[in-house]
Formats: sequence, C-alpha cells, structure tokens
Amino acid sequence: MLRALLLCCSAFALGGCVGSTGGDLFEFDAFARGHAGASAPFVNGKGYTVALTRAHVRVGAVYLNRAVPTSVSSNTSCTLAGIYVAEVTSPLEVDALSPEPQPFAASGEATSDTARTGEVWLTGGDVNEPDDPTVILDVAGSVQRGGTSLPFEGRLSIGENRVAPTPPAEPGQRPICKERIVSPIVVDVAPVRGEKLALTIDPRSMFANVDFSELTLGDDGILHFDDDPNTATPASTNLYIGLRATSSVYAIGFEPGAPR
Repeated sequence: MLRALLLCCSAFALGGCVGSTGGDLFEFDAFARGHAGASAPFVNGKGYTVALTRAHVRVGAVYLNRAVPTSVSSNTSCTLAGIYVAEVTSPLEVDALSPEPQPFAASGEATSDTARTGEVWLTGGDVNEPDDPTVILDVAGSVQRGGTSLPFEGRLSIGENRVAPTPPAEPGQRPICKERIVSPIVVDVAPVRGEKLALTIDPRSMFANVDFSELTLGDDGILHFDDDPNTATPASTNLYIGLRATSSVYAIGFEPGAPR
C-alpha cells in the first residue's frame, strides 16, 4: 500500500517511506560502487597529489524524492518536503575505491514517478540517535607536494561530536539527523521495474579543499585527520564538509541489467 512520507517518516525511521500520487509500486535490487578513477592518483584543488589506498563510506539508506526542496541543512525538517518515490533502507559499507557493484542486502521499494532529488543517509543506525560512534568515513593514502610524500589517515564519525549547540530561542532546530543526511542531490530519473539502483561514490571530491599542510604529523609519521570539531584543523573540517557535499561526491541512478 502506498504511503505518504509525512505519515510514515514522522519518526525518521529507516524504512516504509515510499509514497506516490499513483505510480506503479515495485521492488528493485540496489548496489553501490566507487568511481572508476578513484584508485588512481589525483591533484586536489590545493595542488596536492593524493593517492588513496582506503576509502570506506558507511551508507545507512538512500532515498529519491519527487520534489526539489531546499537543503535539510537549513531550518527545515530532516525529511524533505514532497513524496519519496524510491528507498533503499539496508545499510552498506561501501569500498569507494572499487568500481565493482557492491549489493545492498535487501531490496528497495519504488514507484514509477520521476525523482528530482536524492538523499544519502550517513548513519550507523537510528538517524536521530546522537550517541552513534560508527565510523562513517575511513580513509588512508599518501600525499605529495614539492617532492615530499607523507602517509595520511582519517576516521570520521557523525555522533555526539557533531551535535551543534542549540540557541535557547530555537530548541530542536539543529538535530543530529541534519548532519547525517546528504541532500538535495540533483537527479532526474524515473525508476523502472527490472532495473537496479546504482549509488556511485567519488571520494576524490571529498578532498577538493583539503590543505594537507594544516594536518598534524603524528609520532607515527602519519598525517591525521581529526574527528573532534572542537580541535579539528581546517583540513579536517574541509574533509568532513566534502563527505557531506551534495554535488560531485554522490550520484544516484537506475541501470538496466546491473549485477546484484
């Protein structure tokens, strides 16, 4: 039975949120993959040559929406206005350096309505739970500039460390779910019965504005990204911003004959 978003997602549960104005309702398989060029060295926006050896992204859910609303980062509900026409609610840790399809464990649900925006939920469980230590982004590699090469690593979470102070006059206006939902991601796709949803993640774009000279070199000889916003360098902050970027990092579409 088709369900309207506001009825089924009022508690921001990870499931049962597909609604429609009358399209065909069906199940589909879904997979994620890394960008085909992500494992090759690249030059970021600050002039550093970066070679990634690890880039794992924890995805909690994927949604497609008929509407083109404002970002959930603004003063809005965590669930976007409009009707959700496709959902994948089983979690997956994506190896974003591998272009091979990595299947979500459970089928998704969709209608045949055209989607205009997408959401990627970065969570280890309940999107509303502040105390979630799950590592959402786990990266490692090496960086070179001016003939010097150094290894780096980072593990970023979105838990109590990302809970923003709430102004007394605006209680509840900055819930943790807004940090975990990457949206709106621009799409133009109508789910088709028999096709598979593909989520492609390009970790290179997460590093676009990272100035590696701002990172601290540890006693182990490794540059470390900081997961604490209170002590994070601008480089660590910019990597976190890149993880949540609504363009260039995440692409969502449907593909015929894609492997499960």
